Amino acid sequence: MSKSQLACAIDTGESAIVRLKTSGDNGFSLTTCKTFPTGLDAFASGKGVRLLNKLSGEIGKWQEEDLALCIQPAALLPLPTSFPVGACAEAAMEYSRIEAGYFLNRPGEYLCDITGYADNTDTDGPLAKLLLLFYPADPCRIARDHFSATHRIAFSGTAQLPLLHLSKSSGKAQVILELEEQRLTFVFARDGKVEKFSCREVKNREEAEYFTIREIIDNPLCRETSVQVTGKWADRKMIKLIQRETSVTLTPLAIPSSISISNPEKFRISSPAVIKAISTALMALAERR
Repeated sequence: MSKSQLACAIDTGESAIVRLKTSGDNGFSLTTCKTFPTGLDAFASGKGVRLLNKLSGEIGKWQEEDLALCIQPAALLPLPTSFPVGACAEAAMEYSRIEAGYFLNRPGEYLCDITGYADNTDTDGPLAKLLLLFYPADPCRIARDHFSATHRIAFSGTAQLPLLHLSKSSGKAQVILELEEQRLTFVFARDGKVEKFSCREVKNREEAEYFTIREIIDNPLCRETSVQVTGKWADRKMIKLIQRETSVTLTPLAIPSSISISNPEKFRISSPAVIKAISTALMALAERR
């Protein structure tokens, strides 16, 4: 029996809603894909509720279905740590709240995504290496509360976990560079887990250029696989400069070719918001199997 998953991604300057349906043993098809020309910027300008109402108009077409939600955070604070091996989800969240109390000045204003490391050398011992990703609770909490009035929320968080899931689906190493205003993030992943995670605040484009070039040059994996790039500052001028200085080709964020979507020609699926929405739907479907 086929399964479907509704997903919404609120990116920096665009939002997307997709409905993904399983097709055959390992394939998928899109039954809807719609984009909206505003995203996180709507909340910054005081128009967040208006955006959520527009999204609800589309999401409301599938009243009985669960919704998976991802939002691009304004800030991202990573914290490597270790939890007891085999800790359940509830215990892991409790441990993360304890860590937040030491790590953050106002822990109640943050939410947390939790992921594992690919090279988890502590798995034979009592502790497992994990990465905590803290991010401002709003607007994610606002959006989750808004949509939960009509739908059960299967997942809510940043796009980091769904994008990590893509590396599990492809079976290959994955490098994703996010070039947002005031922040650049490098995620080196394999088999759905982090190999290396780097997040740095930057004051201007020049700092973003400098630290991006240094990060690429210092990491051999960037020469073994393509570096996918996304973000508000990932424009043609920035990409051209980075490629010239590193001799590494940057490619747009994309769904791996190993993931079979039978009807991509019916929809515009190249935008980062759509990629993140599809990734979120794929992860939610995988967790239901």
